[in-house]
Amino acid sequence: MKRIATLSFCLLAGTVTHGFVVSKGVRYTALVESKEKTFLADEGDEIPDTDKDEADMATAEEPIARQEGRPIQSSMTTMDAMQAMGTSPRRIALSFLSASGIALAGNFLGVTSRLLTSVPEETVEASGLDTYFPRGDFKRCRAQGYTYVVPKEWVADTFVELAKAQRQVQPLDYDMKRRDGGGGTLPDSAYGPPGRLNKKGVSESGDTNVSVIVTKGLRAFSLQSNLGSPTSAAEKLLRLSIAPEGSGRVATLLNAFEDSTRRVYQFEYIVDRGDRGPPLRNTSVIAASPSGDKLYTLTVVAPLELWKNPGYAAKLDKIASSFHLT
Repeated sequence: MKRIATLSFCLLAGTVTHGFVVSKGVRYTALVESKEKTFLADEGDEIPDTDKDEADMATAEEPIARQEGRPIQSSMTTMDAMQAMGTSPRRIALSFLSASGIALAGNFLGVTSRLLTSVPEETVEASGLDTYFPRGDFKRCRAQGYTYVVPKEWVADTFVELAKAQRQVQPLDYDMKRRDGGGGTLPDSAYGPPGRLNKKGVSESGDTNVSVIVTKGLRAFSLQSNLGSPTSAAEKLLRLSIAPEGSGRVATLLNAFEDSTRRVYQFEYIVDRGDRGPPLRNTSVIAASPSGDKLYTLTVVAPLELWKNPGYAAKLDKIASSFHLT
């Protein structure tokens, strides 16, 4: 009677020991890829190469899997795929950072503008980024001594700088009377909707614009000392400068107040031009320089009908409220 012996081989992590010859009827157990398999061998047989058998089975399985539409398992790792494409994690990271930088610098799809809206306006203004990228719906104008924001779609008047270089500005004197000079006063800066500003910085169609006039050559000028209260200052402005006697214009004061935070006077008024055009609603903000040698006057102008649109009126109010000296 033949003796039947049981021989077990414990093979770890899919490693198979091959080449062992066993006697007939010997039962052996192999652990292949965490699966125990038991075989009954004849005398003189070798323990089969289970790794090779598994590979052969996987190779034979691929055509069947393709035919049946089942996914084919691949042993290719992520690093192998990157090497095949000639790239690396470092290159991918650098490409991502470069693309992000280009998108932010170019304000691609307005991404930079949207990011700036999440930062407080004072912080963005201090950084100067809103001069190059709109913050939300507004961009910033920075000039010598003052700053304000305008709608991002508005454009600067390119004729103002040219005109200022060609002739000397005729400023308002301390009591806001215009001096004789025959050319009027040119704004220091002016913005308006595209294609609507003439050479004087005033819109030709729609009468919608914002401009800043800087009166120089003053001495020890202050709002309260020279102009009095906001109401009296507004009435003086309308009587002497906006709608003087004989001009054919009628000005109606709507509101006048002092903003102590910005140290400015702000006036709101309507100008009826009669047959020369539709009524205009204006907002003027005036401020004196700390040294008292300059007077800054920002004026936002638009037809009265446009101010009745809440959304558009909010834009115009934002321009006026953002003006302050620097």
